[in-house]
Amino acid sequence: MILLAVLTVALWGMQPTGAVVVDNFRHCSEFFYKGKPPGGFDQNAKKICQKTHTSAFYFATLYSTAHRIPLYSAYTFSFACNNQDGRKSGNWFIEPQLSQDEEPKFSTMPCMESYSSRDSDNIKVKQAIDEDYKYTGYDRGHLNPNSFQSNNGREATFTLTNSVPMDACFNRVHWKKWEDAVKKILREQDPTGTAYLVTGAVPSPINKIPRQGIFDNPGERDFNRVSVPTHIWTAVCYIHPTDKEESFSFGFIGVNVPHGSIQVKTIEDLTSFLSSCYASTDLNIFVDDCNFKSKKRKSETVVKRLHQAVQQPMSNRLTMTPDVMKTFQTLSSFSDGEIPIYPTKRVKRVQITDIKVDFIYDSLQTWLREMEIMKLTTGLTCLLSTPFARPVRDELRRKRQTSEELVCRIAPEVLDGCATSCLFDDGAKDYYCSTGSMTVRCSPTYSDIAVDGQRCKSDHTCGHHGYDYYWCNTDRSWQYCSPPLPVGKTSSGKFCSSKRNCAEYGYSYLWCDLDDGSWDYCTR
Repeated sequence: MILLAVLTVALWGMQPTGAVVVDNFRHCSEFFYKGKPPGGFDQNAKKICQKTHTSAFYFATLYSTAHRIPLYSAYTFSFACNNQDGRKSGNWFIEPQLSQDEEPKFSTMPCMESYSSRDSDNIKVKQAIDEDYKYTGYDRGHLNPNSFQSNNGREATFTLTNSVPMDACFNRVHWKKWEDAVKKILREQDPTGTAYLVTGAVPSPINKIPRQGIFDNPGERDFNRVSVPTHIWTAVCYIHPTDKEESFSFGFIGVNVPHGSIQVKTIEDLTSFLSSCYASTDLNIFVDDCNFKSKKRKSETVVKRLHQAVQQPMSNRLTMTPDVMKTFQTLSSFSDGEIPIYPTKRVKRVQITDIKVDFIYDSLQTWLREMEIMKLTTGLTCLLSTPFARPVRDELRRKRQTSEELVCRIAPEVLDGCATSCLFDDGAKDYYCSTGSMTVRCSPTYSDIAVDGQRCKSDHTCGHHGYDYYWCNTDRSWQYCSPPLPVGKTSSGKFCSSKRNCAEYGYSYLWCDLDDGSWDYCTR
């Protein structure tokens, strides 16, 4: 009997506690890539291992009681999920243990619960309640989507600790389109693998619901309680059980407004962007960014697929002059024989054979980094096509003139021997692509202009062309090209000029031009 008692105590000590508000995520670490939760978020936020009345945990949430919204929910994709969105009648669940200081009985409740109106005053001190969303125009937007889960796991997503105020149009149309596209991609993968996802929200410090209207009685409800996120984001890391080439990662982020744009990104780029949003210097979503080093081909393929399938068409975000817009609309209206020209003849179709778009950047760093994103998502590059020193040709150009204006043109990136885009690797500080079987060093397609302003020959743009420096053939002979990333810095910390990035240019040392017209030694 004594031995049995000791054994029972030992086994009980190994079990996870009944509490769902925890000091750390060790009891629900299976929802994190490599068992490690994201880092660099608000240290005062509460950690929740989400569970219902069943014994299992279903996902993990970091919850801000100050904003009354989750900062993120981490979960895995259920390959058993169907295509139907779930619904919940009545109030959504709340997390009792978040409110145990206001009501001691909540401390003994080991899982999410529905709540009654008599408990609302205690609950709403540190978390949202359903009434906060009524008549606001905002949905209770899932972070962990119910459509990514099945059975009890789906029910568990209907908790207000997993929801944030999402604009109704953004949530039901734009964000849903991305969720559906991601779900389709994940269901195509080997179900014995694991898809780790983290979906988060960037809380606004000033925009909160419910808002008090002109005719609202201040005594009827509490106003300005729940922070409305400025951005919603998701990071995905799929691990194939046997083939690393089939593992991949990506992320996407959207602006939480009616017609907010949503953009696909690498995990590195998403992390960098979120670091500024959360004002965090050590933010990370996945350990090692779920980066497969040389195994990036699948990630790039998925990113391009998402961009092509669901990212908003560029035309929706372009600003056209009235004359250009009128021309474009005229072309569109005369296509497909809609307008009769003569009684017996119609225009068969209008075919646009060329389009010229200027992308204008104010620095070398901005252009080169944006070009990396463009290559990754579309397979296109933006070639430097105009020398920096140029006359002002019109009033519009004069108004937008800056101290350093860079104009590039869109063109396909065609590389011999590469099955993927030629992208910059920050760790190696060089460009690499995948051949399909291995990762090799490559020379990116990035410029038509030599360092002295001459135009490269059309069949010989700036590149290595068998040498360690960048150069191209010109009509006169050949000339060095200003190299792409990384952007050089001088010993005083100044960035090199766009006109001449850090390189040797025939000398035995690295040097570059500066914005003031001088030159200095530099490092890359």
